[in-house]
Amino acid sequence: MFFSCLVILTVLSWFNFKIAVQGFTSPSLISSQWIYSQYRTTRSERFISLFPYQNNKVRFHDIDVSRSAAASRDSKSEALLPGSKNRSRQKNYIHNSSNNAELGQAKAINKELIDAGSAQEVLDIFISKGGAKGTAGGNVFNSVNFSTCLHRLARFVNQHDHSHNHKIKKGTQPTIQKTHTVDEKRRSVLSDPRTAILIAALSEAIVENKSNDALLFNNRELANLGWAIAKLKVAPPSNVYPVVRSKSLFQHLDATNETKNNTDIIFSSIEDMHQDILMTAAKVRREVLEVAKERNLLKTPAERAAVKNKWIPTLSQLSGKLLDMIATKVLGMLKDFNSQELANLLYAFASAGRADLLLFESLSDQLVINMQDKSKLNSKDKRLRPKPQEFSNSVWAFASAGLRGDGQVKLIEGVADILDHDNGAIVQDFKPQELSNTAWGVATLLAKRGSEQVPSYKRENQAALRILRWVAKSIEERVEEFKPQEISNSVWAFATVGFGISSSAVQLNTNNEYIYLESDSEEADRVLVSRVLNIVADSSMNRLHRFRPQELNNLAWGICRLGCNGGKMDQLFEGVGQELMKRHSYFKPQDIGTTLWSFATFEYFDEDVYRSAASELTLRKSRSFKPQELSNTVWALATAGVIPQYADAFDTTIIPKAKRPSLSEVTSDPITECFAAATTELMRRPHEFKAQEIKDVLWSLSKASIRHPGVFKRVAEHLVGSDADFENGILGRGMDGFSPQGLGNLAWAYAKQAQLAAAVNESTIGSTGRLAVYETSCLDVGENLVRRLFSRIAETGIENIHRFKPQDLSNTCWAFSTLGLLHNVFFQRVHQEVIGRLLVPRDSQAAVIKFKAQEIANLVWSFATLNVEASSMIEKFTPFIVQMCSNDNGEYTEESIARYIKRQEVANLAWSCAVLGEYPDDLMPLLYTALFGKVCKGDPDYLKKVYGDDGIQKQTIMTMFYVQMALHIEAPDLGLSLPYGFPSGWQESDTRTKRQKVIDNETGSTMLQITTSKLQQNISRTLKKIGFDHRIEHLISTDDLQSEYGISLSSINQEFLSLDIANIDKMIGIEVDGPGHFVNILDGDESDDTASNNIGGVMRIGKGKTGWEFTANSQQKINGPTALKHRLMSHLGW
Repeated sequence: MFFSCLVILTVLSWFNFKIAVQGFTSPSLISSQWIYSQYRTTRSERFISLFPYQNNKVRFHDIDVSRSAAASRDSKSEALLPGSKNRSRQKNYIHNSSNNAELGQAKAINKELIDAGSAQEVLDIFISKGGAKGTAGGNVFNSVNFSTCLHRLARFVNQHDHSHNHKIKKGTQPTIQKTHTVDEKRRSVLSDPRTAILIAALSEAIVENKSNDALLFNNRELANLGWAIAKLKVAPPSNVYPVVRSKSLFQHLDATNETKNNTDIIFSSIEDMHQDILMTAAKVRREVLEVAKERNLLKTPAERAAVKNKWIPTLSQLSGKLLDMIATKVLGMLKDFNSQELANLLYAFASAGRADLLLFESLSDQLVINMQDKSKLNSKDKRLRPKPQEFSNSVWAFASAGLRGDGQVKLIEGVADILDHDNGAIVQDFKPQELSNTAWGVATLLAKRGSEQVPSYKRENQAALRILRWVAKSIEERVEEFKPQEISNSVWAFATVGFGISSSAVQLNTNNEYIYLESDSEEADRVLVSRVLNIVADSSMNRLHRFRPQELNNLAWGICRLGCNGGKMDQLFEGVGQELMKRHSYFKPQDIGTTLWSFATFEYFDEDVYRSAASELTLRKSRSFKPQELSNTVWALATAGVIPQYADAFDTTIIPKAKRPSLSEVTSDPITECFAAATTELMRRPHEFKAQEIKDVLWSLSKASIRHPGVFKRVAEHLVGSDADFENGILGRGMDGFSPQGLGNLAWAYAKQAQLAAAVNESTIGSTGRLAVYETSCLDVGENLVRRLFSRIAETGIENIHRFKPQDLSNTCWAFSTLGLLHNVFFQRVHQEVIGRLLVPRDSQAAVIKFKAQEIANLVWSFATLNVEASSMIEKFTPFIVQMCSNDNGEYTEESIARYIKRQEVANLAWSCAVLGEYPDDLMPLLYTALFGKVCKGDPDYLKKVYGDDGIQKQTIMTMFYVQMALHIEAPDLGLSLPYGFPSGWQESDTRTKRQKVIDNETGSTMLQITTSKLQQNISRTLKKIGFDHRIEHLISTDDLQSEYGISLSSINQEFLSLDIANIDKMIGIEVDGPGHFVNILDGDESDDTASNNIGGVMRIGKGKTGWEFTANSQQKINGPTALKHRLMSHLGW
């Protein structure tokens, strides 16, 4: 049966296995499709008749297979690795045999393998001693020899070259050896056909008949083999080549549903697994010989080097099957394994990517039993203590494999118990790497939990906290022993689970996926972590140059997430920034994005650092960046206020092409190109971007005042479907995945884009004010598309309104009102939610985060602008505002008010009260004090110092005339009035650019802007024809109000009211109100005929200006500014 195989092995032995290695194909580069296509070997293929060449005339060409000098072993480090405790144990654990000669031979072979100084020597011994002279080691190699051989091979591949440690054999001269990287050595070993035959022979041996005592692999040998295969990185992961498990195991072991339903696992009988391994081993042997024969027929070294080592893919398959068989054998003899062997097996299967929950749960359960037994021993005797590496490797393995279960929770608890035992006596035995690996593994496991609440989570959380406390204390005591990677991984672990973060810092924080471990010693943990981070910062400053980019990234991110700032942290971030500038080309996309995100969040704003980092995100490289890396980068730039030189480069709506920057100009500025790259990728592959990443890119554009109609329209179509898609019933991706913050920022970004049009110097938009914003939004995105998008935002928001933070509510409402869009149900729910939160007792644990002044002002302004009733909201906000503006004595002064609210926000609140006709007795005097000082006789210059501003904005001046007129008529009992001589001395000296004015003026109210439209002129001519006497644009000034109506507003005459068409004698006014005076209702009565026309509007162009002709005809009502004007004119008798 084995004749052909023996012929092959004899030939290989004779010619010393020196085959060309050029053209090696790395197993890591094998395509999953190819491997899958090779997976199922037909049952008709047998182990005999492997190839037709049954003679010994095949020649093997020797083409420069290098042999490195013998390298000495580091006995200290070797003791920590599987299978290399010491020489005596190696001898003692060879199987007993009745044949003393065979036993002696096996011992001698093992001694030579242990003494070998390189991987090449190990392979030489395998061939020279006859390991290839037949199947399963040719009755020469026993289980110990196989285990030692593969283990030593893996060790040599993974150790770093140190030429001064190489052993020099007697009688030879020392030579200078070229050093090789681990990957280079691995490629060299795996391309050597001797390695292929070794693994084939080992695979045959491991399925050998049980009657052969020499090939009964024991627990230590199996652990060593698993470790070696993992270190060689030759086995394919389970997502490429499915794991095979024995059916019989599931009859005796408690296999979880998750394991049974795992699509990466195939169940088979032991017999079929054995047969599969034998056939695959035979295929490896055959392909090695085929390559040898093919090269034999070629004449030149170059031709022979071009022949690929085609056995590599099959060898990868065989290695995976070998690991699966090892797992099967391990599960059948779990109690034989000690803790180190179990930990090494967990490490091996996780590293190889061939782990499953059944295997890992079984290994961890046994490991916990073993560790618990050890922990009962005298912990002061270090020889009896559990080995730290057993803990760190096991936790690391579960985390790397991404497996969670009861066994993993028990493992975390077991590790915590042993660390706590005898007041942490064992902690000093841990090396820094073992501590950091344990912390990393614990944090990674917790981060992979689902959102569901499982009873075991509480136990796991407490165990994790206990472990992290010991890690933190160890860093505090011996930080200088921790290498950069160990420091960064530990800080990353603390931050990932929120260890040391105050609960108040995460209250209602539903805008991210961060974990927060609730601690029973919250303050003590916070103080400990704060102290440790300062020690880390101090220790790291002088060795930042030794941190790799990813380590700098993790360190900065962790400190930022943990909220530690000031003092040494400022210096540390400056140091990290300088390293980024020096080495920006070495930073990977992830490191660039996250490091900049950390800088911006920490408020470290060195523009040179940002520009250096951003220069790596180019249009040429953008496809290699992941969505999160793109979004983090531009978010950081926008947050830091790093503005592109060519902000108008992408505005295809209102800037003619001839006036937009060219591509060469865009690429000449790294910030402009960075935004160009991020938006290009978002438009090209929006389906790859998560909701938060989409939101961050759009928010960044609007925050940086960059108009980009193309990307905003593309995203809207992606989310809710284009107009054509909508007509065909395609609704787009939807809003799933958008957090409340995401919805608010998304809406804010769209509204801000339209508002930014007013800042464009070369704008072709012909209208002004609110109408210009409405028209720009339609020109950029499309009338119906904008309405569908905001309808979907409102509908999603209604479902999650309880999760909205005050800022989320404020941003969302502001966006709707800026675009003149009203969703009645959404605003009703917002009103109810705000009232509910304000009714919560302030000393209650359920109290929500306090509303900021800007959030209150924007909320109330939004309701007023859309003309939505909000009296209860204003009433409930009043005591809250008074309290926040009061000093310790319970009184408010200009100074105490200025600590909470800005004057522009005060003016917006006052205007909103006037629009809604609500004048709370406690609120209005406070607002006037804030604007003008006590008893309205404040000193303008003094108030400028108090508020740190340059006075009241021009638009606010006009706003206050409306407010004062309304107060005089509707709330005279309050006795409030404008200062004498107002606005002289109160108005700011405006030196801001046009763009900055638009950026700052997010909630500007109506100013008096006299424009006569064509429609207004046509109506006027028609009225004249029918005999209606009138005047166009009738103006009413403060003097007119004083003389004709007795309303005193200012001693300086100001025009602030007008009527489009007015018959002065009869006091009949006609307002020609265009779209800018109305609100579009998104959830109106569908039966209303005016809402039935879904045909979108169209662009109109005339005299070099662009506008929008609204034809959607949704239900409408007048907006707040128009309602206030109409009400005031009615009070005057018009």
